[in-house]
Amino acid sequence: MKTLALRIFFNLFLLAPISFADDKLNVILIMADDSAVDNYGCYGSKFFSTPRLDALAKTGAMFNHCYSEPVCTSSRVKIMTGRDGIRNYVQFGTLDKDEITFAHMMKDAGYATAVAGKWQLHNGDRGTRAPESGFDNYCLWNYPGTTRSRFWHPSLVRDGETMETTKEDYGPDILTDYLIDFISKNKSEPFFAYYPMLLVHSPFVATPDSNSGDRRSESKSLNYFRDMTLYADKCVGKIVDALEKNKLREKTVIIYTTDNGTHRSLTYPYGKEKRSGEKALATDGGTHAPLIVNCPGTVPEGIVVNDLVDFSDFLPTIADITNAKLPKVKLDGRSFWPQCKGKQGNPRKYIFQYYYPKFKPAAEKHGQGVNGLEIVWAQNQRHKLYRDGTLYALSDRMEENPIKSGVGTTAEIDRKLLQEAIELMPKKAAKLNPAK
Repeated sequence: MKTLALRIFFNLFLLAPISFADDKLNVILIMADDSAVDNYGCYGSKFFSTPRLDALAKTGAMFNHCYSEPVCTSSRVKIMTGRDGIRNYVQFGTLDKDEITFAHMMKDAGYATAVAGKWQLHNGDRGTRAPESGFDNYCLWNYPGTTRSRFWHPSLVRDGETMETTKEDYGPDILTDYLIDFISKNKSEPFFAYYPMLLVHSPFVATPDSNSGDRRSESKSLNYFRDMTLYADKCVGKIVDALEKNKLREKTVIIYTTDNGTHRSLTYPYGKEKRSGEKALATDGGTHAPLIVNCPGTVPEGIVVNDLVDFSDFLPTIADITNAKLPKVKLDGRSFWPQCKGKQGNPRKYIFQYYYPKFKPAAEKHGQGVNGLEIVWAQNQRHKLYRDGTLYALSDRMEENPIKSGVGTTAEIDRKLLQEAIELMPKKAAKLNPAK
């Protein structure tokens, strides 16, 4: 009788449903397009309205020194691979087909994977598409088969099929709804979702919430850009609400950042200043990105972090959150997950940056290498040193006043540290194809 009872117990145990997701956190990484850190209320803007993101920052962790690359491809390749561009940048619009991405890593860890938004990584004979990059599900613009704009009447490919859309359809809504549907379908299993947003890139056009007719005193472009910023915030809020609805809010880590600075055609107020966009420039406004991390019950409220974060740090951070195994390749990033939870972690002393500009004037001051277009620098929270030896204070936003050697103890300490950082990295890009 006792033996029979034990057999029945074990059979029931083996047959009982066990949710793989019970002890695993989901991750949603959201990256807006062309939006610097000074476009957000939680980072001091009084001009732009971002209430849902401000709420995530207030109830989670906010980083003050996160840095992207100056343009989209280099940022997207870096964030997806955990590797610096000097190791794997090929050309604009290309993610090298041999690279291992965070989607590969998460798929190997048993997660459902999805990407929705802007792709633009398939160009050339070394480019890749979403399935090859580890994504089981995708809905994308700037992808093979797309032909029209990203916003109204958008051209999108969804899971291998070209979508039929109308002039009434707004691309960001379709993509946000796609991810919400993905969340709902995978609520019982762990998932990783990557949302490289279409917003807030040019062209600057009305959103579904924009008022018609003459608008305020600023330029039409700036008005629409402000509307687009608010609508991007609304899309983030819809995803948060979907997590709440599916009872996944406390099981999902939301990470928000942007791929580079604001478009250069825009000038907007920030405090008492008038700032212009610095997209594609190596200056601080071209790379200084917001970083907000939120997960109720796991990430404490009101965490403000002044440690440095590089885009190569996102892949190892996602691995740390989910206990996924890191790819067996040379990585440049380190996890900032401990800092999200209020712990010390392993903070960086510096960030190394390699940039092959699409925007050639960016290289006029400090370009070198192939066609004189490569720009290499290292920085910390105070100073920035280019490979040509020019040092600037980060407070010198447009880099108009180089610091002479021997001036200032702190500057000289940082000069030595940053020079060592540059010398530790490879001297030339491994995969750059300058002909394209």
